[in-house]
Amino acid sequence: MFPMMSIQHKKPWIPNKPVSHGASAYHDAVVNADYYIEVLKEYIKIARDNIQENDLVIEFGAGTGVSAYHLLKNIKINFKLWLVDNSAAWLGKAYDLFKDNPNVQCYLLEKIQERYAKLSETIGEGIADKVFSANTVHLIPNIDEVFRGINEAMKPGGIFAFQSGNIDRIDRENGILMVDDTIARVHDIAIDLVKKDDRFASYRNSIEKRVSEEAAQRKFVFPTPRPVDYYIKRLKESGFNLISTQYKQIKFKYEEWMDFLRVKRLQAGILPEIGGKDPTPAEEKDRDMLIQLAAKKLFQELATTNPKADNHGFLVECVYVIAQKEYHG
Repeated sequence: MFPMMSIQHKKPWIPNKPVSHGASAYHDAVVNADYYIEVLKEYIKIARDNIQENDLVIEFGAGTGVSAYHLLKNIKINFKLWLVDNSAAWLGKAYDLFKDNPNVQCYLLEKIQERYAKLSETIGEGIADKVFSANTVHLIPNIDEVFRGINEAMKPGGIFAFQSGNIDRIDRENGILMVDDTIARVHDIAIDLVKKDDRFASYRNSIEKRVSEEAAQRKFVFPTPRPVDYYIKRLKESGFNLISTQYKQIKFKYEEWMDFLRVKRLQAGILPEIGGKDPTPAEEKDRDMLIQLAAKKLFQELATTNPKADNHGFLVECVYVIAQKEYHG
């Protein structure tokens, strides 16, 4: 028999500001995109195989609620869904979507000095049956602490599963990309356009300095992908076992990926050298134009040189990892 677990947790989070334009733009760009629906099919299958009636399920890094929307749409049994994120701006969109659903609550990971609160500090210890995370773990710098917080928040034997298109592995098939491969190439093509295209001559003299200055900002929004073995090792160290992985190739259509690249909040990470975090209207317009021109060049490259791409789109590998919290005693 297991010791009684804590059931204390903070009150659900309620936003005090309107939904941000950036959160709405991101949500609209991906919620019905074919590639994102394909990405989530395997994610939803894993969730459906593991969620039981009346479970408490956590969506960690719920963002604007896109994955939660598809989760609830496709899993018809009764369960509680708590959406957790560290961005009030993005979580505000999720709250707006689900505020009338009695089974859904939102929780914000608050900033504690130089770190964000762990999941266990936010919802309590030993209360979650399942934790799922879509398109989030590759963004987390302190993954050890985050995995421990997730483990602490879960019941023994609970399932933790996550997905990302930005996890590397040595056996990935030649020509199959990660999301970051396209972001990095769009950035490099755009910088080359600044150097050669007179429409962007006003940015030319300082561009090399700006590339160096903004390197940290680019990696903050789109961190360097880590190998799948990195995550497996950290899961084991955090108290998870029975770890398995799945891999799926997803077709990303060029026009849908262009919609993603044109989300203004993301553009500040794709090409921060033009305008930085607070661009003028002119800089924002130029940055959008540069990213569009660079993306079109990338798509032309892929269609002619990448063995897994064609005239309609390219292939990205998504990695799905499933782990179970260890039983003790």
